Amino acid sequence: MKVKIEKIVHGGYGLARTEYGVCLVPLSVPGDVLDVECSESEKLSFGWIKKIITPSRYRRDPRCPVFGMCGGCDFDHMDYLYELEMKVDVLMEDLSRIAKIMNMDIDRVIKSEMYGYRNHAQFKVGGKGDIGFFYKKSHEVVPLPPGGCRLLSSAINNFIGKISPDIIFSRGGFRVRSNARNIIFQKGIPGLKDDTHCYQYAGGLKFRLKIDDFFQVNTYVTGKWVNTIESYLDPQNNDIVADLFCGSGLISLSIAKKVKFVTGIELNRNPVNSARHNAKWNNIPNVSFLRANSDRAVDLINSADKIIVDPPRSGLTEKLINKITSLEPAVIVYASCDTATFARDMLIFTKYGYFLKKISLIDMFPRTKHSEVVALIKKN
Repeated sequence: MKVKIEKIVHGGYGLARTEYGVCLVPLSVPGDVLDVECSESEKLSFGWIKKIITPSRYRRDPRCPVFGMCGGCDFDHMDYLYELEMKVDVLMEDLSRIAKIMNMDIDRVIKSEMYGYRNHAQFKVGGKGDIGFFYKKSHEVVPLPPGGCRLLSSAINNFIGKISPDIIFSRGGFRVRSNARNIIFQKGIPGLKDDTHCYQYAGGLKFRLKIDDFFQVNTYVTGKWVNTIESYLDPQNNDIVADLFCGSGLISLSIAKKVKFVTGIELNRNPVNSARHNAKWNNIPNVSFLRANSDRAVDLINSADKIIVDPPRSGLTEKLINKITSLEPAVIVYASCDTATFARDMLIFTKYGYFLKKISLIDMFPRTKHSEVVALIKKN
């Protein structure tokens, strides 16, 4: 079936219209004219490319030899600046379709280096000891190409290149984290001596991280992401701030010296312990880190002038949004790695008397369908 790709939609699919309805085609680029095979469906189907009849002017030769098989990235076949445009378009469509917010201006679009940006990765190990990532829509492992994954830091690729397959043969997978100087990896890989932590630097602060601590994966734009959050928060000397889903304390500690007090709340024990250590390490006394699940988090806060939320991809619950808005903060800064769940949550915030004032897109995950947004939400 001959189709022309109109646009990229949420999930990274190219959208084409046929006489039978909409067909979503992975690995396509807007402007492509393709011969595709579409699954049978009355309104929405998924297709795959049989032949590129006329390539889009934005199509590029992928740098990675396993692109299209490996699930590690989605857009290595697309011009990078056009990739950014597509991510903005997806954000705008999610806001209008889900949150019912029309014609929202994007405050900032922050780009990244395309490759070598990831300081953390979770590898899979195949049945023959191959190290790599899963095939798309599969649990089979695609071995890393020679030289490693283009998205990863050179330190991680060099480390993986030195691991003998028989060392990790029995493992289903493992994690690796790096900075410019050292590598840490999941404890328990036989024959390898591991450090217990590594250090990352952001905003003039030093953060000690264990392998399972949450910290942004993009070395190049993490500082700009923090600066955007701080700009939207507009910290004042007398502010009491709550930071929900605080991880190892990156945002809390970055703003603490500009406000009266910050309470960071996180579910997992190890990041809370790391956050407390990082507060002492950086000599920041006006911050407290508590362990609690998200729905109990607000119960631990008596009041907050401003609230920061940085939830996982699944977003917030309506119960938590209700509790957050019951504190009547003047400002809510929402950092999200999923534009659709953010838009869903934004619709709920509007029910409780809040509105979207500003939003920025930070390309935390170049060459993938994912992006990060930071939003300023204010009370009507």
